[in-house]
Amino acid sequence: MYLIYRFIICSHDTFIMSRGHQSGKDGIHRRRDRPISVWKEKDSIEGNEVSALVIILDGPGCTWSKNVGCTMCGYNNDVSEGHIENDDLMEQVKIALDRYDGEPYVKIFTSGSFLDPSEISTTVQKDTIGSITDLSDIDRILVESRPEFMTEDLMTPLTKGDHALEIAVGLETSSDMIRSKFIRKGFIWDQYVKSSKKAIELGCLLKTYLLMKPPFIGENDAINDMISSISDVHSNFPGSRISVNPMNIQSNTVVENLYKRGLYRPPWLWSLVKVLKEGSSIANGKTHLMSSPSGGGKKRGVHNCGECDAKVLESIQEFSIRNNISILPIIEGCCSKEWNEYVSSSSISIL
Repeated sequence: MYLIYRFIICSHDTFIMSRGHQSGKDGIHRRRDRPISVWKEKDSIEGNEVSALVIILDGPGCTWSKNVGCTMCGYNNDVSEGHIENDDLMEQVKIALDRYDGEPYVKIFTSGSFLDPSEISTTVQKDTIGSITDLSDIDRILVESRPEFMTEDLMTPLTKGDHALEIAVGLETSSDMIRSKFIRKGFIWDQYVKSSKKAIELGCLLKTYLLMKPPFIGENDAINDMISSISDVHSNFPGSRISVNPMNIQSNTVVENLYKRGLYRPPWLWSLVKVLKEGSSIANGKTHLMSSPSGGGKKRGVHNCGECDAKVLESIQEFSIRNNISILPIIEGCCSKEWNEYVSSSSISIL
């Protein structure tokens, strides 16, 4: 069977390139010289709405996931096993950048750490960033990394040029206990702070991912954990960006196992609205707070009753661009009573 491309035009004028597959691992064989997906989406730079080119490379996947693994992450389901040649990775970049059309923001995802040399060689790291900076109108490039790879030796070569390098870190929570016991992330708060300070010292921008409602904690604790984490990140890195990522249940994970047994429900949209409102008051416009829920409005993602989901999600998307708290809806009507009762019933804390 030949590799098949599917081209999808989304309602908000984004262009998505996704791949059909051949047989191989678990019935799927992937050519290694094609990116997993490429699309365009709205984002913001300094509070201004911009178009961003998003690239998902078919890399070897997250080293941590292969050795231990986080309880909620299934991204390794989508990447190839084994070694991938540098030339194949660079061919993926070339194909992805054929979709470039003047976007000032380019995001590169590898289902792992871009800065981990055992996943993406330093040669490919530098050549990828170089290929992007050779394009016109590039303001910002985003890559993801675990803290242990955010070293001066690895970051410095990627900061050459007029672009801003933004490094996104999956902190998930400022609580070492939750991150260690419930998420199984494999690093502590102090490592995140030290690595992030080094990145900023080298001229990089910082984006921090927070995970809303990891397994084994209830709705009330999830809300409080996010508000506390936003406060902690903002206190240490004012002016950075924080993305609150509500749980999206992925395949072959601890969270999916709990969900199938009726032991886990993704967070409510009203809970996310509450977190963004209270978090915005804490950040006071100095730190850009945002959320781009995966699977929003669906049973496996953040959702309400189904009737108000689309409207609430639309407001969250607009808030994430503008960072204006007045855009977020008032928590009233529809299923707000049921949500309040649910939060109250989960307020007996195990933390």
